[in-house]
Parts: sequence; structure tokens; C-alpha cells
Amino acid sequence: MAEPLAEARQEVANARRAAEAELDEMGASVRSAVDVPAKVRRNPLKTVGLASGAAFLAVGGPKRLLKRAEKRVLPRRKVRRLLPDEIDRAVNNLPEEDREQVRAHLERDFAHYIEREHAKEEPNARRSLWGTYDTIVAVLGAAAARQLVKRLFEPTPRSEPADDAG
Repeated sequence: MAEPLAEARQEVANARRAAEAELDEMGASVRSAVDVPAKVRRNPLKTVGLASGAAFLAVGGPKRLLKRAEKRVLPRRKVRRLLPDEIDRAVNNLPEEDREQVRAHLERDFAHYIEREHAKEEPNARRSLWGTYDTIVAVLGAAAARQLVKRLFEPTPRSEPADDAG
């Protein structure tokens, strides 16, 4: 009876030591994963690259760059005046000090009216392109950002301790 009891105590002690060793290893892995300054010292280009890539994707950098390129390549036509010619002529007949204020007020009111009455822009290729981009590429960008953050915070591999018992 004493033998099974001693074996059970030994198994409990071994399990406790194994759990402590596993907890120590897990704690070291967590410390290694969050120790960004140490990662920067060890491999600065990789760490900064991963962090900046994740940040670039997280804030929507690719879409911003593509929108900027689109504006350069395909500039939108600008409407100079919102007011019809008759109203514009009537505003021009006002005293000079009142013209700009009245014109700005009328254009602002007219712009609000247009927004209210024609809230939806007509479908076109540009809107379709950006809708597709948002649907597909934004999801892929989020997944890529997640992978970059995961790689940034993965624990650095530790070398195995030498076995002195042999």
C-alpha cells in the first residue's frame, strides 16, 4: 500500500515540476513576444518593417495611395459655378460688397438642395471599381496586417539548454 501511495506522490510531484517548467517557458515566450525593444536591437530592419507594414495596412494606406494616383491620372472636372446664368447675372447687379456673400449663400443652399434631392450618385465604372476594391482588397489587407502583427509579436526562438545530467 505504501508503494502505490509513494508512486502517486512522485507522479504528482513530476506533474507539478512539468507544469512549473511549462509556465516558466510560457512566461519567457510572452516576455520575448512583447519585448519589442529587444526585437528592434536584434533585427531592426525586420521589426520596423513588420510594424510599419502592419500600420500602413491598418490605416488604409494602399487605398489612399491608389486614390491619390487616380486623382493625378484621372482628375475630376470641376464645376466653376453652381448657379444658373440668370441668377448669376442678378447677383452681378448687386452692390460689389454684397456679391460674394450672396453668391456663397446661394451656392451653399443650392449644394444642400442637390445633396438632398440627388443623394445617390449615378453608377459608373469608378464607383464600381472602388466598391470592388473595398470588398476584396480591404479584407485581404486586414488579413495581411493581422499576419504582420502576428509575426511582429511571435516569440523569438530560444536555444535549448545543454543537458548537464549526462
